[in-house]
This record gives sequence, structure tokens and C-alpha cells, in this order.
Amino acid sequence: MFDSHSIGRLLLEAGRITKADYSAAVRQSRDAGKSPHEILISNGKISVDELVQAITILMDITFLKEAVDTDSRKEVPQQALLPLGSYLERISLLFKTAILMSTKKSVSSLMELLIREAPSVMNAERATIFLADFDRRELYSHLGVGLTFDQIRIPWDSGVAGWVFTHGKSLNIAEPYEDPRFNRDVDARTGFRTTSLLCVPLRHAKGQIMGVFQVLNKRAGFFTPTDLEILEILASQAARSLENVLELDRSLEGRPRPETPVAELDESLRKGSPLDEIVGASQAIEEIHSLTRRVAPTDTTVLIQGESGTGKELVARAIHALSGRAAGPMITLNCAAVPSELIESELFGHKRGAFTGATRDHEGVFRSAHGGTLFLDEIEATPPAMQVKLLRAIQMGEVRPVGDNVAQHVDVRLIAATNQDLVKLTAQGKFREDLFYRIHVFPIVIPPLRERADDIPILVKHFLDKYAQQADKDIRAMDPAALKLLMRYPWPGNIRELENEIERAVVLTPPGGTISVRSLSSRIPGSLEQIVEEIPTGNPGTLKHAVDDLEKKMIVDALQSCSGNRSLAAKRLGLSRQGLLNKLHKFGLNNH
Repeated sequence: MFDSHSIGRLLLEAGRITKADYSAAVRQSRDAGKSPHEILISNGKISVDELVQAITILMDITFLKEAVDTDSRKEVPQQALLPLGSYLERISLLFKTAILMSTKKSVSSLMELLIREAPSVMNAERATIFLADFDRRELYSHLGVGLTFDQIRIPWDSGVAGWVFTHGKSLNIAEPYEDPRFNRDVDARTGFRTTSLLCVPLRHAKGQIMGVFQVLNKRAGFFTPTDLEILEILASQAARSLENVLELDRSLEGRPRPETPVAELDESLRKGSPLDEIVGASQAIEEIHSLTRRVAPTDTTVLIQGESGTGKELVARAIHALSGRAAGPMITLNCAAVPSELIESELFGHKRGAFTGATRDHEGVFRSAHGGTLFLDEIEATPPAMQVKLLRAIQMGEVRPVGDNVAQHVDVRLIAATNQDLVKLTAQGKFREDLFYRIHVFPIVIPPLRERADDIPILVKHFLDKYAQQADKDIRAMDPAALKLLMRYPWPGNIRELENEIERAVVLTPPGGTISVRSLSSRIPGSLEQIVEEIPTGNPGTLKHAVDDLEKKMIVDALQSCSGNRSLAAKRLGLSRQGLLNKLHKFGLNNH
């Protein structure tokens, strides 16, 4: 759309790169057969966000030139700019996603990117990708933002996803519960209510369909035809990237329909290390990594112990992904979230008519996890009477649905988790001793965050990168004073609380800025006191002088950290370039 010279010139004018950087990139691009801005990204001179910002500005200029007669000197009506800005923003997100897709080397990382970015592009709540299992004639989802289960399998001719897959046509459904093609069972299993959806086919270059791409619940109103068109563009890019990762062109050549890319997909899914999600460098985290790698290839029952928010489910997912069952489903059930009168049905299933409200057969999580892994979180919440049946299901490998007289065999690897002291509960008679010993085969203990403070800076960087990317903000650092406060805080909510804190701080920090003490919530002790300590002493005593001195210090610090680049310093301070120049003049800092 735009030549490299225009992009390079804009990056130079914005102070993102130097002339030497650009000249070197131009020379390297001739030898590498790439564009200069691709070389700048690979050399770490600019980020993907900075490139997208530059292209968005050029798009803005181009659109305005087409929309306005430049000789007329007429101002563009504000009403006309609003939809244009919204459109440009979505195109910018779409372009950014396309760039990021080209950097992914595995199916897992590509799918994670798509389901993370698609809701932002589409202004939706959820995204899911279903791929085809051509041996079993099913659609399966390994990933879904906000879904309770890691994998959902459905017949490839059922539901909205199945209709789109078999017909090869996109659907925009404003009232899913009124559409006969919609499968309500998926909502029932995930606990998520679908109010609107878009579903489009993932079609490779030969025209054959490898799966479907869904986004659910537009945040405001209903999905429009333009939304559908944008998702189809994104799906086309996704299918092309998926082909590149799997090198499907050669394997599918001359075949009327791809036979079974499932094994190749699952192998690719295992290449991206699931242990990367268990972030930290402390001895405790290294021990968890080691134990996870050792137990994953076996079918041994695992008990994960740790306070709420420590990441027990991440460990369970890593065990499943590194096991020989990775191609099968991983089903998650939080036992504390299910009413006691429904727990048996949820675990073992029920037959139609077994009780009031049982209008159809329900297979239960044990049968849903057949061939894969079942993760029972907060297992201590299981009622005592149900613990007997749970023990039998684990020992015998069979379950009996409510209302059925016939036991059914299940092949399931069990991972349990608890945030309680099961030894104490067993001694108190609140948890069956035989069940405790049956699940306590291979324990993994995750210590609370307060006992491994050295992991906090690594976690902060991990979450900062994650939420800055989601918010499309260039926020790369945290003020040392703010980080010091985070490391002092005991984190009763553990990693989940820290993640929420960083997400909040990213929202409050302007693009190009640094997360400061001011961005932290009031529950972090010392936040207010630290702000006061930042104000230099020895002033005449008025609040105005104190604020001026603090402002002056921040400007000098920003200029020093940016090597005197005023444009970059202004961005970090959340100012316009002219605003910074005005303050330099005000404080007599023009020589800085």
C-alpha cells in the first residue's frame, strides 16, 4: 500500500530511528530480499506497534486526501472523521495481527495470537478456532478465550460451526438461541452465554476447508456485514499462515480433501513449550518445571496444591500438553462451583428423564475427557457421599450416569487441585482418607508469590508485555520505585492479583509512558507515601513550587533516558512535542 521510503521518512521524522539505522536497513534489505522496515523490526530498531502506527498515519493521510478537495480549503466535518477514525483503527489492528502472524513458527503460538487479537479487531468478547479432525469427522478446539474447557469436540456436521464447515459459507447470527443450527450444549458446558456470533470458514489455497473461525458477543449492538467482511479477511490471513506453519501445500497436493492433518497439528501444538506459561526463575519454579516434565509422559494421577491464584491450572495444562494424551481433550471442572445436588450429574452424566429438568442425555466430564485428561479443581469441595463414587470411578475406570443401570468404561488421566490442607481435612473427617491416598500419588506444591518475590519482576515484565500488546500501547518499562513497592507487597491473591494490578496500570498509563507509582492501586501500601518522597525538598514550601520541581525532574530524566530525543521524551511523558517544548522554555531547559 505504501512504499518503504514513505514509511522510513515518517519513522525518521518521528524520531523512532536514526538516519544511520535506516541506511543500514536499506543496505541489508537488498541482500536479504526484504523491505527495510522488516529489517528494522528484526534488528530491534523498531517494534511492530511503531510500524503499525506509522502505516496508520499514512493511511489517515491517504484517506483524507481522497475524501477532501485540498484546493477548497474546507475543513473536514467532525462527523466524517469519527467513522473514518474507527475504520482506520480496525484496519490498523488487522494489519498488526497480520504482521504478528507472519512471525509465528508453531500452530499453538499462531492460534494463541489469533484468539487473543481477534476480539480487539472485532470488538467482541470471545474468539474460538475449530480445526477439523478428518479421521473422526469432528471439529475440535484446542484454544478458546474465556472458555472453561481447553478442548471442545463436536461432530463436524452439527451446530453453527458444523454448518459453516460443511457448507463453506459464513454466518452472522444476531439471536443464536432462536437459530435451530445453534448448539446450546456448548454454552451449557462452558458456562458462557452466546448472544451474537460470527462464524467463517478457514479455507486454504486449494479451496478446501480446514476449520472455522468464530467470534462471539459484540460488545455494543450486533455484528454488521462489515464485521463479517473483516473477519473473513482475518480468517483468510489465518488460513494462509496456518498453511505456512504446517507446510500443507505439499501434503494436500492432488487430494480432493485433506485426509488427516491432525497428527501434524498436534505435533506442532507440542512444539511450543507449555512450560513457558509457568513464568519465573526461582528455585521453586524450576522445581515445578522439572516435576512437570517428569510426570507428564506417564498416566500417574497428580495432585497440585497451592493457594488461589498461584497458577494450578497452568501446571495442569502443561502436564496435559506434554503428555501422550495431548491430542485428546482436557476437561476442567471446578467442584466448588457446582451445586451439591448437580455434582453427580456433572461428573458422571445423566440419562434423559433421570430427574426434573433432564430433558436430554448428558455425558458428564469423565466421559467428555475420554482419551484425554480430566482436571478437577478444588476437589476438597466434593460432598462426602460423592467422594465414594469418585474413588470408584478413578479406581475402576468406569462411571454410571444418573438414571442408567449400565456402567460405562472411561479412559481418563486425572489431575486434581486444591487450595486447602487435605491432610488436615482428612484428619477432621471432612475428606475421605482412601480418596486422599488415591489422588496423592504425585504431589506438586506451588508456593505463594510472597515466598518467591524474586519472580515478581519477571512476572511484571510478562504481564506488561501481554497487556500493552492487547491495549496497543508502547509501554516497555516500570519505574523502579513502583517495582520496589510491588516486591514489598505480600500478594494475598498471588499471581492473579498481580496480573490484575498490571492490567490496571497499563490502562492508566499513556502510550509511550512508564508505569509509575501513580498507576498503582491504593491497596498497594506505600503508593501515596512514595509519591510524596519523589517531590524534592528544600523548596520555598508552596505546592506549586513542589509540583514544578517534580515536573522539571521528570522532564530531565526523560530526556536523559531518551538520549536527548525530544519526540521520544514527549511520548514517554504523555505530552505532545510542542507541549514538551513549551515546558522546556518555561523551566529554562532549552539546552537539554
